Amino acid sequence: MTQLLTEEVGKKIKSFWAPKHPGSICVANYKGGVGKTTLVCLLGYYLTEITGKKVLLFDIDPQCSLSLAVGFDPDQVSKTELTVYNLVKPSKWTNIKKTNFENYVANVPDRLSPKNLFIIPGAFDVENLDIEIVKSLTEGKRRVDELFLYCKQMLNAFDEYDYVIVDCPPNKMFLTQAMLRACSYYLPVTIPDAVSVYGMPRLLRWVKQIPDGERPKLLGYILNAINRTGGVPGGMTYSQQSAELELEKNVKRDLDKAEQKIIGSDPLIGAVPRLDAIARFLGERTTKITRHEFTHKTSGQPTIDDCLRGITKEVLRRIKEYSAKN
Repeated sequence: MTQLLTEEVGKKIKSFWAPKHPGSICVANYKGGVGKTTLVCLLGYYLTEITGKKVLLFDIDPQCSLSLAVGFDPDQVSKTELTVYNLVKPSKWTNIKKTNFENYVANVPDRLSPKNLFIIPGAFDVENLDIEIVKSLTEGKRRVDELFLYCKQMLNAFDEYDYVIVDCPPNKMFLTQAMLRACSYYLPVTIPDAVSVYGMPRLLRWVKQIPDGERPKLLGYILNAINRTGGVPGGMTYSQQSAELELEKNVKRDLDKAEQKIIGSDPLIGAVPRLDAIARFLGERTTKITRHEFTHKTSGQPTIDDCLRGITKEVLRRIKEYSAKN
């Protein structure tokens, strides 16, 4: 029987059973410009503050928006060798024992960030990574399973960080696929309008095609850039309500049994309002943003701080329930 196991089958079995980082979350959506980076940044800040634990942000988007949002200068991102590009290029896949992963971890430059928040900086040349991977798969006779296995082992190597949050680009590049498989959970973010929500069901169906054992669990979804009405606290405009109802129906239709038990009848985790303070938080690298702007209450609506604390606590609750089921 042992002789019948080819090397390829053996590697697939090994990939299947490789452990995952228990607090790893992949933030993804097919649609760009919906607030994935905004959510990763804010969730990282609030997870660190609320739990007091170590959180690692992982920037794999070639636009490097997350790295810039937390205070890196564009020239810094381009010059350093210790970026995600050099961490996951094909030559690294079989040298995991020789890689000092902690060397790639950087402090968040923003002086207002929690002290336990860290980041793997992005790299603009990540956009060329797929070309290198394809070349390695064809000319070098490598297997994509090696990349999938490596990314699981890589995230698990950051075990001193309680949570790892991955900011993905809006595409199906090999690195996006690998990180979805490597993470324990995934968290889609969208703006509730007819165009933006269109990509969500496609993302869920794509994830469902990932084999059992590698497929991440859905935590639910988060709505970004809510145009709040004055009548109902946290309420949305009519057009956004319509888009969200359609989204909820599509998401609930594709839940598996485990996800149904945790998410129940409400896959929505929470909503982030469309307010200038959030844009300035990112655009001005947070150094000019005071705590008052996030806690300022107007028109009877929940504050930004209320919204983000609610989202963070619900994410933690769902992770805890999933963990208890395993």
